[in-house]
Formats: sequence, C-alpha cells, structure tokens
Amino acid sequence: MKYLFLVFCLILGSCAFDDASSGDGFYFDEAKFMSEWNIWKNQDIKDYSFALKGELPYWHYPRKIIQVILMYDYDVNIMVKNGIMDSFEYIGRTPYQERNSEAILVPEYTSMSDMYQKIYDSIKDCERYWKETTDKGCFVSKRYEIEYDPEFHHITYFKPVTKVAPGCLLDTTEHEIVVSDFSKSAVY
Repeated sequence: MKYLFLVFCLILGSCAFDDASSGDGFYFDEAKFMSEWNIWKNQDIKDYSFALKGELPYWHYPRKIIQVILMYDYDVNIMVKNGIMDSFEYIGRTPYQERNSEAILVPEYTSMSDMYQKIYDSIKDCERYWKETTDKGCFVSKRYEIEYDPEFHHITYFKPVTKVAPGCLLDTTEHEIVVSDFSKSAVY
C-alpha cells in the first residue's frame, strides 16, 4: 500500500527538493512560481490560444501482461475565451477515452490558470507527503523544471525530475509538457 501511495504522489505532479545543491531531497522554487503566477493573474488575459504537447496514459491495456503505464504523445491547440477553454483540437492522433469510442479526452490543462492551479496543487500534495513520510522507499529526490514566458508570464515548459535508488522501478504518468504558440486575442 505504501508503494501505491508513492506512485499516486508521482502521478499528482510537481514537487521540490530540501537541498537543491546536493540533488537529494525535495526542491521547489515556490517564490518564483508564485511571482510568475501573480503576474499572469494581474494581466487579466481572458482571450488567448496556445498549443500544448505532452503525454496521456492509455486507458485500456492488459496490465497483467504489460507492467508499465503506457503513454502516448499528444499535441493540441486550445482556444480560451473569457478565461475558460472554449474549444480544442488535437493535431495528428486524437486520444479517445476508450477503445473504439467517440469520447475524446479533454486536454489535461484547459487554460493557463488551470495549468498553474493543477501544478501548484500537485506540488503541495507531494511536499506534504515528503515532509510527513520518513521512509521514502525508492525516492532519493524530487523536483520540477519550470520555465516561464518573459512577456506574458505563463508556463512554457514543465518537467518532473525524480531520482530513485538503484534497482527501483518507477511506474508513473508524470511527464514533460511544452506550451507554444501563445497568442493573445481581444475577440474571437
């Protein structure tokens, strides 16, 4: 059960190190993150579009045969109107929730504000776990690389970085995301 919780924590998302210089522990530059997030909010940009690249897990696969969580790449264009996702369009392969289904998966982040909130929530969940658990099991360190747009202050790059002890396997849906083609628009 302990390892199941560890995997759950990894799935949740971002985390940080106690001692960034050693590379061991938990690290998150919360001051930088909050500063960029506040600047983003204060700009009050409500209508915009952006492209998002990342990975989503396959939903139905024979877990007993394949012992890892299978992921597939996605590339999606998202249109935001009045601060809420208005529409989205996958480029290339469209991820469906179930095999032979018409249910298209909604992108994991539906706006820049949604992205900031979900990343922050997952960081805080992992931070609580890291502080409350003395036996980290396979985990040596946890951190996230986050880059921001210098003009509009939205997240442009997000990468989870987890260091595990030798001989340990990691089964997680954490992944890198890239935001590009941000375009601020007054009216659609």
